[in-house]
Amino acid sequence: MRAPPRDRRGPALVALCLALILTCIPAAAEEATFRVLPGGTAYEASVQVTGTEHTFWTPGMMGERVPLQVEELKVLGPSGPVEYQEAGRGVITFPDGNYTVTYQAPVRDNHFVAAFNTPYAVTITLPEGFDVRNPLIGMISPGGVVSTGPNETTEIAWDQIAVAEVRFYTPDREILLTAFGTIWLVVALVLILPFLLSRRRKDG
Repeated sequence: MRAPPRDRRGPALVALCLALILTCIPAAAEEATFRVLPGGTAYEASVQVTGTEHTFWTPGMMGERVPLQVEELKVLGPSGPVEYQEAGRGVITFPDGNYTVTYQAPVRDNHFVAAFNTPYAVTITLPEGFDVRNPLIGMISPGGVVSTGPNETTEIAWDQIAVAEVRFYTPDREILLTAFGTIWLVVALVLILPFLLSRRRKDG
């Protein structure tokens, strides 16, 4: 015996609500981790990739895409390394699937940039002796969370970002900045103090 139409409305409404909830939940971003090597002149990368190709690029002076030169490139599948083909400057292709792409690339002038075609969950680890927390000499892309990692490393993480940028510095740069600022403060006081004293005399 078939149930009356009103009896079937409840399950149908629940199914519709579940479908809407599932479509509204954003898909988890793929992950990319970067470790700046001691000395700060190169980094190691591990990037999750789904599909048939991956592009290595970095923003240029005008925001254009500049192919990124990488070394020690590997495409790793569930069973180990997978062969890939170079399909142009900064582009590699491979059989459709889920992979982890690992490589090394240079860091110039303590300035790190990682760029992707779609937003990624990104984590950057700086070795001991480097920091980003002083906004006068360091910088991170908006949304980055800075924390202290193991072995006195510094970690910066974003939940979802397409271009992650970091400018880091060494303790001696911070010491120089402090010394420079102190010198200018003393100079300013030396120049301003006579003016203030003369005004006090006139007011008195």
